[in-house]
Amino acid sequence: MSLCDKYAPTTINGILGNESVKSRLVSFAAEAQGKGRVRPIMLCGPSGVGKTAAAHALACSNGFELIELNASDYRDAATIAKKIMPLSSTRGLFSAKCLILFDEIDELSSKFDSGCEGAITRLIKESRHPIMFIVNDYWNRKVSFLRDAVEKVEFKRMGTNDTLALLERVAAREGIKTDKDILVEIAKRSNGDVRGALNDLEMMAGQGPELLEFLGMRSRKAEIFKVLDSIFLSSSFDVARNVMSSTDVDLDMIQNWVAQNIPNKYLSKMSIYEAFDSLAKASMFSENASRRSYYGYLRYSSVLTSSGVALSSNGNVSMLTQYTFPVRIRQLSRTKKGRQSMNLTALKLGAMVHASRKTVISEHIPLLTLMINMAIGQHGEDAVVDFMAMRYGLEEDEVDAIASYSKYGQ
Repeated sequence: MSLCDKYAPTTINGILGNESVKSRLVSFAAEAQGKGRVRPIMLCGPSGVGKTAAAHALACSNGFELIELNASDYRDAATIAKKIMPLSSTRGLFSAKCLILFDEIDELSSKFDSGCEGAITRLIKESRHPIMFIVNDYWNRKVSFLRDAVEKVEFKRMGTNDTLALLERVAAREGIKTDKDILVEIAKRSNGDVRGALNDLEMMAGQGPELLEFLGMRSRKAEIFKVLDSIFLSSSFDVARNVMSSTDVDLDMIQNWVAQNIPNKYLSKMSIYEAFDSLAKASMFSENASRRSYYGYLRYSSVLTSSGVALSSNGNVSMLTQYTFPVRIRQLSRTKKGRQSMNLTALKLGAMVHASRKTVISEHIPLLTLMINMAIGQHGEDAVVDFMAMRYGLEEDEVDAIASYSKYGQ
């Protein structure tokens, strides 16, 4: 069991700092025990300051049955309508009240379908049970539809001294032999992220101060170069894995950067082979996460991208070579307008051939490209454009885009 799980608070008083927030949560729980509906609360603030822990502690100390939806639980209106709405108007299984918790809702809203916002709004209006949302950024436009319906409760970062005191207590209880200077440095670098500080303490147990350089300053906006340094220049599983939790850089973006720079940083052919093999497996998990809508697979993808690539190194790493911007991202950016146009064309054709946009692009468009180019050679461009307009309803620029499809290849 990790230190974060082992020392998770079970009461509101067990949450460090944020006294005004704890006071409001206690009164919220008291209001929720009544018969009337209570205004939902939105807990906001940086990662690692205790938002989710506070919600769990609130449910535990007040006898609420916790109904939690997080990153892998809800993605569409149907899920909310079928799983949550029936529970929202009935008694809890083990208690009179439930606490309905939407965790990381700002991270997930980009995955919602078009009816999800409406389903959540309806849930707020009809639920007999208290509802709580957790976000990192209250002003994120993705959760703007909730602002008028919830009460904002903001968590602040922990101070360095409070974080240090916690680290010293945990280290003493766990028998972790670590210099006071290392604990001070972990507290400073945590930047108020208590969860991150405990993870760093666990990683630094029994280690010397030389490993501190890989921890970096904990920032949710860690630069991509710092992420790459922790992957390519570290031979530690934990250092590479933990850097993924300290950055908001998209996993797909990191994978593109890593793929581009493996040949630049690793000098051993075997290291390059093993690194790409690990990255290929990570890509498979990412694809499965998308296809099956089970986003728990992303955890494996993240570990393979970070620790898997890091452990592929045999220590023969180029320290002088600078990181190269991914060619694939540059190409996608350059062809964005053309790909958007091709998507619209594929939707138009899909309605006629009864196929999805993706199927049209992958199977029908390449065939049409060959047919159009051959027909232009035999009958001339004007005749082909007229035929495609009459037969498929395509405009001249759409026909040109299909004819030169290779420049927008997926």
